[in-house]
Amino acid sequence: MGLYVHKLTYDPEAEKFAKEQALREKEEELRKKKELDDKKISESAAKLSTEEKAKADNARALLQKQQAEQAERDKFDFGRLIGRIFGTTFNVISTFVLFAAAVWGASLATNLNIYRDFPYRLLYTIYGFLFFIVVIPYTMLYRWFWLGKKPRYYALIPLIPYHLDHPFMAFMFGWLSFKPDDQMSALKEWEKEQKE
Repeated sequence: MGLYVHKLTYDPEAEKFAKEQALREKEEELRKKKELDDKKISESAAKLSTEEKAKADNARALLQKQQAEQAERDKFDFGRLIGRIFGTTFNVISTFVLFAAAVWGASLATNLNIYRDFPYRLLYTIYGFLFFIVVIPYTMLYRWFWLGKKPRYYALIPLIPYHLDHPFMAFMFGWLSFKPDDQMSALKEWEKEQKE
């Protein structure tokens, strides 16, 4: 009986149609999924290609700018040559002038305080070198021109209180040595009186 009912209800064409319909639905679903994936991939590729294109354009523009600058530098330009000559000359001269002014400040500060002991003279040398902008006007304008006290000059940087007799030693260290005089001893006595 079951076989009979089965034959009555079984339609091979309907089953074939249902299988085909299910297969078509699966294929349609796979096709839509593939289209969606392809769309996402193409959008990300387009976005990526836009970013890459922008990077490539920036790199190309930078390369062209560098090539243009190099081509401009390769051409001889008299104005640029004169500008570089004056710029370099100004830098060298200004460095030399600042260094010379600092040494002069160290010399003035040390010569003003020559009556002090060695450690103090060394500190005044460093002070005069670092703060020459203050020391030079103080010594030259205030003390000399305003007060009328001409600064005495013992040596360039008088740190060694001995007269050097040996020619080589005098050549090497003559700018550091000086011969003490009566004014220095008077200043030392004055300093001792001030301390008491």
